[in-house]
Amino acid sequence: MFEPLLTQPEILTFDHGSTLNIHLNEAISDFGLLQAISGHVGEFILVEVGPASVSVLFRLHPFLSLKCGSQMMRTKPDTSSLSRGVGQGWRLFSGLGVSPTLCGQQLRSGLAINIDCTTNANADFSIAAPTMWQIVALEEDLRLFHGPRELVQARALVARELAYDFTTGQILLELSELENVRSELARFGCSELVLRHPDVSVEVSKLDAQLSRKKQWLSRSFNQSVERPNWQDAANQQLTNDVQARKLEYYRLLSTPAINEMIQELILDEE
Repeated sequence: MFEPLLTQPEILTFDHGSTLNIHLNEAISDFGLLQAISGHVGEFILVEVGPASVSVLFRLHPFLSLKCGSQMMRTKPDTSSLSRGVGQGWRLFSGLGVSPTLCGQQLRSGLAINIDCTTNANADFSIAAPTMWQIVALEEDLRLFHGPRELVQARALVARELAYDFTTGQILLELSELENVRSELARFGCSELVLRHPDVSVEVSKLDAQLSRKKQWLSRSFNQSVERPNWQDAANQQLTNDVQARKLEYYRLLSTPAINEMIQELILDEE
């Protein structure tokens, strides 16, 4: 779907043991990134492996920029690498079920991909830090064969763990993603292909119901974060109890003793 949005192919040459750093442009918001991560955002093909240098042909989404570092970053011991020969490549995908907020945060801080040349013919690609992204070999890119894209996205969104510490803007981003997935799922459910298969239609209905309940929770969390940041205060009330107590003390000092006695009598009558 987003294949035409990738940039024109470019060839980058760098030394052995270098690191590719992929960054999200500062002017792009998480909402802009949300429209792109449903597909791959980068494609890399190994062109040449020389005695001291490596050449890679790459295409990126226009939202992203690529820089090459001279030193490899330290990786975790359990980090897996992908070995590629000349003419072979891989694509960069966001992890299924990973929040777009977390994907955007990692791209803003920089996604580091190490390149290690073990032999004269192959190069090993690995993501340096614990990542929300994954590299997939071109010949193993079977996302289109795991079922309809609408069902894959809906299942991943239902399986995503709820985040209780998100800010108001991050919750709004989650709601936007959920609305997009539900809209595509509803359109898919009305297609003739689904109507011919009752089992698929039932799964679409179940997924839509689960997404609807998740939307209710997100909407409630969003309203609470906007309207009532503190349950001890009224809606949209930003004053703390200490400030209110000082205000009442000022009123008591400025009023006459007779008014203070009258207020005390009214309080006793209410009790």
